[in-house]
Amino acid sequence: MNKSMKWTSAILAAGVLLGGSGLVGGTSVQAAATGGSTVKQAAQQPSVVLKYKGQTLSQQAKIVNGNTMIPLTVLRDAFGLSINYNASTKTYSVGSDSMKLDMEVSDYGVSTTLNGYYIYSMTGSHDVKVINDRIYVPFKLLSDYLGVQGVYNPSLKSLDLSKKVMNDIKITSETLDKSNKNASIKVQYPKISGLTDEVQTKINAIFKKQAEQFVAESEEQASRRDGTIENKYDFSQTFVVSFNREGVLSIVTDQYGYTGGAHGGALREGFTFSLKDGRPIELKDLLKAEPNYKQKLDKMLKESTKELAFPDTPGGLTEKPNFYVSESGLAIFYQQYEIAPYAAGIPTYTFNFSSILPKGTNPFAAFK
Repeated sequence: MNKSMKWTSAILAAGVLLGGSGLVGGTSVQAAATGGSTVKQAAQQPSVVLKYKGQTLSQQAKIVNGNTMIPLTVLRDAFGLSINYNASTKTYSVGSDSMKLDMEVSDYGVSTTLNGYYIYSMTGSHDVKVINDRIYVPFKLLSDYLGVQGVYNPSLKSLDLSKKVMNDIKITSETLDKSNKNASIKVQYPKISGLTDEVQTKINAIFKKQAEQFVAESEEQASRRDGTIENKYDFSQTFVVSFNREGVLSIVTDQYGYTGGAHGGALREGFTFSLKDGRPIELKDLLKAEPNYKQKLDKMLKESTKELAFPDTPGGLTEKPNFYVSESGLAIFYQQYEIAPYAAGIPTYTFNFSSILPKGTNPFAAFK
């Protein structure tokens, strides 16, 4: 897909030096004119002492616009992850499989993807930044997607980092490329291994069926393309793992289609499974400890969406809510145009489980 067509595309920062002496790529870093993602004066940014499993690291984090920014080299030096650089694409990569973070740099900024899925936040909480010629990754990005956790000590102004305990499974990406003379059709979907054959077959069948159905629909649309449309149609699917702990797996897929006009359209779907038996988890399974969860969520959503939603659309809890589980809690989302204009994208609202369930309740207890 052309990046200009990506509805999730973000304009970020430019040019990178990872650490040590010498410039990576042999070019100096210039301040980006857009996005505010290159920070020149480190002295203006408060520092945070970093520790890994109690041991103080030589690198320090910085607070930028309220976000704790971690030097990329910490992932190499403390967590043992390799950092690779592709000179032809000017892309830095760290991690592997579904947790592979790619940071592509250009004169316009740093475009961040996770296994091909664009990571974007309206608030900037997931924006990779360049500070004094060094790449810094938001702690929230690491916590949400790369299995990193941290305990902050306010008196010492220190953050003690460690690895989260993840489900003992492997998630890889399968690809379907059905591009033809009328359209680019490229689909990525997850494949799970490390479970019993019965369970992983059940989960994998759902993702494969979704991918094949999207390909078939895309091919059917592409067959109707005529000579009035100069450019080929564009269809793609990517996915991101939003939660992979405590016996629960949650994955988000985004499908995109462009068939001409000002812009394309996107469709998001959330999948949440119990890894004990491969059964899809419904909202009622997570929130069963609160008998009035529907009323509570409806009120919370109406309050959250009142400034964004169309006047005749309340934006409350729908009959069949779209949701997924994230490290921040329960994420409820609406499709494009469902409650707001196209410019609003896919409105998503995340609520901590503690704000819905009785005190001390673990929504994942039944799935461990």
